[in-house]
Amino acid sequence: MKRKTILFFYLLLLTIGLAYETQSLTEGWMSGSQYGIVGLSTLILLVYALPAVWALFHFAKKWKLSWVPVLFSLLGGGFVAGWLSSFANTYFHDMVQAVAPNSTFWNQYESAIAAPLFEEPFKLLPIFFVLYLFSVRRIKSIFLLAIASGLGFQIVEDFAYIRQDLPGGFSYTVSGILGRVANAPMSHWVYTGLVMLGLLLLAQVRKGRKDLLVPAWGYFIAGFALHFVGNSPFSQIVTELPIAIPLLNAVGLFLIYQAYQTIEKLEQDKS
Repeated sequence: MKRKTILFFYLLLLTIGLAYETQSLTEGWMSGSQYGIVGLSTLILLVYALPAVWALFHFAKKWKLSWVPVLFSLLGGGFVAGWLSSFANTYFHDMVQAVAPNSTFWNQYESAIAAPLFEEPFKLLPIFFVLYLFSVRRIKSIFLLAIASGLGFQIVEDFAYIRQDLPGGFSYTVSGILGRVANAPMSHWVYTGLVMLGLLLLAQVRKGRKDLLVPAWGYFIAGFALHFVGNSPFSQIVTELPIAIPLLNAVGLFLIYQAYQTIEKLEQDKS
């Protein structure tokens, strides 16, 4: 009975998120040309979303993890963590505006602080639901669930930016989603994977693996730090030869590679 209650609550959160994320499309206020822009931008979004989702389920099959918890994590990242983070970010913005409306610091760093502060915990929430509902225990599998949740959040957030950019017209909306597609290799799926691995390693530290203390905190902090830097003015630095975003992408992908190596070593130690 308890498991069914938890499942119902999770499905309720999912359906609230689905309604929240699609209400602007179903209320009928958009013009025909705006629907066309949304359609084209969504096709551009799918350039990375479809291969990424395919890769997710490919690795799930390879690692002998059922597709069901992966799907639940993917949807949860998009439609549970998404709207909860949106509300939290909005309330935080309103608080900042009430306390320090003309602060240069908050104008520059509000997003960089609020995004990791709220979004990272909310992206972990679907994983904990899934772990309870499906009893996934293997570290490699949980790491993949975290990536799934981050990817789901990333896809839905990109779609939300399409709607947000619509008033700017065709060029502004399309250029915005092209930029987000270009930055997709290092985004929420990386942040959440690193944070979750940090927590998993900290659990191993509590069981006596003191040698994992430094990498545990390293991965955990790295997930938040990359998210912070990615939303900070650093990512907006424009140079003749692009440096800022490629550097972030390289660091994030390298850390994911290191994370995989760490997990492989852990599994070898257990066998």
